[in-house]
This record gives sequence, C-alpha cells and structure tokens, in this order.
Amino acid sequence: MPTKELVLAPRTGTITSPGLVPGGWPGPGREPLLIRATARAGEARRAMSRVVHEVRYRPARRRTAKMVVLIPAHNEEASIGAMLNALLGQTRVPDRIVVIADNCTDRTEQIARRFRSVTVMRTVANTDRKVGALNQGWLRWQAGYDYVAGIDADTILAPDCLAQLEAELAVTPRPGGVMARYTFDQRLGATAMARLLIRMQRLEFASWTADALRRNRKTYVLGGQVSLFSNDALRAVAERNLTRGPWDTSAQVEDMQMTGDLRALRYSANVSVTARAYAGPMLTLRSLWAQRRKWDEGMSRLLVRSTLNKWTVTLWRQQLSLLSNGITRIGFIFLLTASLMVGQYKWNWLWVIPPAVAVLLNLKLAAKVPHRTPADLLYALLLIPVELYLIMRVCCATASWVNVLAGIKRDGWAHQARAEQGHSGGPGKILGALLAVALLVTATVYGWTHAPLFLQRDILTTGWAALALITALQTLMMILRLIRPSHGLRP
Repeated sequence: MPTKELVLAPRTGTITSPGLVPGGWPGPGREPLLIRATARAGEARRAMSRVVHEVRYRPARRRTAKMVVLIPAHNEEASIGAMLNALLGQTRVPDRIVVIADNCTDRTEQIARRFRSVTVMRTVANTDRKVGALNQGWLRWQAGYDYVAGIDADTILAPDCLAQLEAELAVTPRPGGVMARYTFDQRLGATAMARLLIRMQRLEFASWTADALRRNRKTYVLGGQVSLFSNDALRAVAERNLTRGPWDTSAQVEDMQMTGDLRALRYSANVSVTARAYAGPMLTLRSLWAQRRKWDEGMSRLLVRSTLNKWTVTLWRQQLSLLSNGITRIGFIFLLTASLMVGQYKWNWLWVIPPAVAVLLNLKLAAKVPHRTPADLLYALLLIPVELYLIMRVCCATASWVNVLAGIKRDGWAHQARAEQGHSGGPGKILGALLAVALLVTATVYGWTHAPLFLQRDILTTGWAALALITALQTLMMILRLIRPSHGLRP
C-alpha cells in the first residue's frame, strides 16, 4: 500500500546570540543573562523600598531617662551589704550606683567594693558629714543624669521602689522630688525595748505619711532615707543658693531645707502612693532621743531663720500641735496632783471621752501600718505606750527649743552617732539633769502647799477650765481625723 512521506520545511537561517542555539532557544543548562539581571535589579529595588518605608514610617524613639544613686556612708559595715543587694535587685536598676565613703574607719568601703556594679568614692577633706558627702558625690557624678536618688546606707528598698518613684516623678508637673513611704522592719528588734520602740516609730511614721497623703501628697520634708530628685531641680537649687552643691551644709536637717528650697522655686515635693522603703530604726531610747533631738533642733533653727510662707506655716502648725499635746498631758498631771494634794479634786466622767477617742484613732492608724501584727493593735489599744512615746517627743522638742533660744550650739550628727554606738552623754550630764528636775519639783511642791487657800482655788479653777477648753478642741480634731476618709491611700 503506498504511503505518504513526511516532508519537512527547510530550515531558514537565524540570528544567534551567546547562550542560544540556532533557532533562538536557550542552550542546555544555561539561563538568559538579561532575565537574571532584571530579577536582581527588581530585588534590589524592592529591598531599597522596604528600607525607605521603614525609615519614613518608623515610630519615634523614646529617650530613656538615666538615674544615678548616691549613698553617703559613714561606718555602715553592718548594713551596707544588705542595702546594696536590695538596690541591685530593683526592677529598675539604676544606671550608676555610687557609695560615698565618708571618713570610714570600719569595713564599709571594702564591703561596697565587692559589688562589681557599684562605684565607690571617698570624700576629700569633708567636715560637713552626710551633707558634705552628698554634695561631693553630686558634683562628681551628676553630669549626664536626669534623676538623682539619695538613699541612706541602712535603708532597704522594696523591689519596685525606684521604678515606682521614677514613674510618679516622670508624670508630675514641674517635678522636684518624690519620696517613698517609710516604715520599719519589726524583725530587727532583738529586745523587748527595741521591739516596743520600733512599733512606736512605725505608728508615728504611719500617722505622718497618712497626713501627707491627705494633703494631696504634698510633704514638708523629702526624707533622706530614700528620695528621688529631678536633676534639673537640684541644679536650680544650687544656682539659686550660689553653692557648689544643692544640699545646705549649714542645716542639721538637710532634707527639710532641700524641700523648702524646691518649694520656693515652685518645684513639686510629694510622697509616693506606691513606693515602699524600710528605714533603719532606732533600737535604744538613747539613740532615739539623739536622733529626734537632731531633727527637732534642726527644725527649730530653720524656723527661727526663715520667713513665714506656705511651707513654714506647715512646720509651725506641726510644732504648735506638739506643744498643745504637751500642755494637755503635763497640765493634766500637774492639776491632778495639785488638786489631790489640797483635797480639792472631783472626778468628772467627761474626761473619759478624750482617751477613748485617742484609742480609736490609734487603732485606725495601727490597722494601716504595713505588715502589722496583733501586737501593733494591742499597743494602740493600751494607749499608755503611745502616750509615753508622745511625752518623750514633747520633752525632746522642748529641750531643742531651749537650746536654740538660748543660743547653745551642739553637733547633732556627733551626738546621734555616739548614741547609736552605745555611748551616753556622760553620767555628769544625766545626774545634773535629774538634780535640776528634783529641785524644780521640790520647790513647786513646797510653794504650792504653803500658798493661800484662795490662790490655790483660783489657780485650780482657771487651770481646769483652760485645760478643758484645749482638750475639747483636740478631741474635736481627733474625731475629724477619725471619720475622714482615706480614699484608699495607705501609709
């Protein structure tokens, strides 16, 4: 059977190029150079577009504030290690920690140098104690930092203390400084007297902090235990006072003077509502007396040399409150004794109301003491320990004012340091004070018992009437504090 042959058309000539075989097809195993160059150019263009887009639309970078911590330390080997451990364990670790070793004769400096993240500096020819140490440390390290924290070497910070202080100061209009809420660790009391004194200090600081929180967090003193400052505000204080450092070397209460300077420049001075710190308590009556004498005498000298303004009015109000409390306690004891001595005392049940209200107020405060125990409530209920502590404070303030008004100058820092080390003021001074009190009491008793009957009657009538009026006003103030809401703020 005949078949048809397949007839192919003859090949025509084609133009060839490198990489192509005749007919225009790629050669085996080779890609066109033009396609490969175009693909690479496209990838480069897309990469460049991504870079341009990220640069153009990236979010604004937030500047992180820098913080330096200054720790003045004089013979603090017993507490500096625990303090630095707590500081390095903060959720907001400071950018620099500086321990300012001030004329140390113990192992404070050696212990601090064991911490690799801590800078240790020695003061040079410092005769101004803690204040001079702070100024030298600030002058050396403040450049380049936004916040400066001053912390005592025996203060233990809660883990989030610095983070909370920084967060509050960052949103405060015209920030000056903010301090933590202070309390004391009850476990530090090794003896019954030490535990009692710690409880009284805890109650006192809770009352003071609660009052500050009710005044829109405004405080008349940024406590030196731990406070965070705006460095711009500290520079403004130094420029205003024409000094090399912001802390006043002439003041025994440098933290109170600093607060006054900040408020004079319209900077804020607040108490934190969240940050917590545990200050070093006074464990003996001698050391507590020396500390409060330094504070009271420093405040008295500050008030004497300062003009009357909104800040000093708060200080005067605090002093007058302490004076009125002293007058009612001492006046009641004096009038009761004088009435019994001449057989002219008659009991009135109205005198039960003030101590009852005081007990309720103490219980309210004790219930808010951080880490309270049943013993805190018991001591508040008994009232006697609180009253004895208040009388001690009144006597301390009175002695301080007598010194100031008499022009007697004393080194409060040295007295407190000796008292904390267990050294007394000398048996001669103690015996002299006891002898003066004994002579005063003897003369008063003799003069009272030999006074005419009409004079005794007039003095008792006038004294009891005045005491009743002052006590009624104080009771009314206590009732107002008792019923005043705390708005959820805890001291």
